Amino acid sequence: MHLKKIYSGRRPVISFEVFPPQTDEASAPLIAELRKLKEFAPGLISVTYGAGGTTQGRSLKLLEKIVKELNLELMAHLTCIGSSENSILSFLQKITGWGVQNILALRGDYPRNNPGYQPESAVFQHAADLVRFARQNTELSIAVAGFPEKHPEAASLAEDIKQLAAKIRAGADAVFTQLFFDNQYYYDYVKLARAAGVAAPIIPGVWTITNLKQIKKIAELSRAKIPGELRQKLEKAGEQEAREIGIDYAAAQLRDLLQHGAPGAHLYTLNKADAVMEVLRKAL
Repeated sequence: MHLKKIYSGRRPVISFEVFPPQTDEASAPLIAELRKLKEFAPGLISVTYGAGGTTQGRSLKLLEKIVKELNLELMAHLTCIGSSENSILSFLQKITGWGVQNILALRGDYPRNNPGYQPESAVFQHAADLVRFARQNTELSIAVAGFPEKHPEAASLAEDIKQLAAKIRAGADAVFTQLFFDNQYYYDYVKLARAAGVAAPIIPGVWTITNLKQIKKIAELSRAKIPGELRQKLEKAGEQEAREIGIDYAAAQLRDLLQHGAPGAHLYTLNKADAVMEVLRKAL
């Protein structure tokens, strides 16, 4: 089912993100976690892979396994920087052959831990290039990333919104946002996007905090700001209490987003179902 159809039907649409395990043996436990999440009738499952396509092979295996064993709608992440047209087309043909109908088109970054990395080509420099290529060569539905606190490389939020509008003009159907912890960033982002002519659904990304060390690392990578009051609570809490604080915070955040008209939410699972299930039970 294409993104347009998924987000034109029932609301809210709950979706989940997973990443490919490091070994084939670890796929079975992940499938078991996804079976638990079927309780919430997810609109789709998105499957990531590493920078520069470093785990693309495992991502493809996981996509195929989810299609065969769970019959869930999927959205395959696809980064393009440094890739050739042939490698991109090969990936798109493989996933469409399995019945996958949606991709999340990303620019991506060169692998930081591989100084000898040699890109295949310079054809794709921006996510909009990938959106345009996929639109011209496939019948896939295409999502792109949004950054409520702006992309780290953008000079300003206004400039970032211009880039978002360019991706939509290139043919994108939906926007999935980076995580954030203050909903006002999302509301302001949506308002600016609409003013720039972006009519596509903008789906907020929701992260469930389970420990302070983890979220400090994630916030550093994503540049998401942790509200001071939340940080203070987490710093004073023990391990179990920090998990409960994080679940309660994500549930309240999700409830507020849905009450203010968000089309759904995209929950980052870290390949574990229990925490996000608790969030959804409290929020819905």
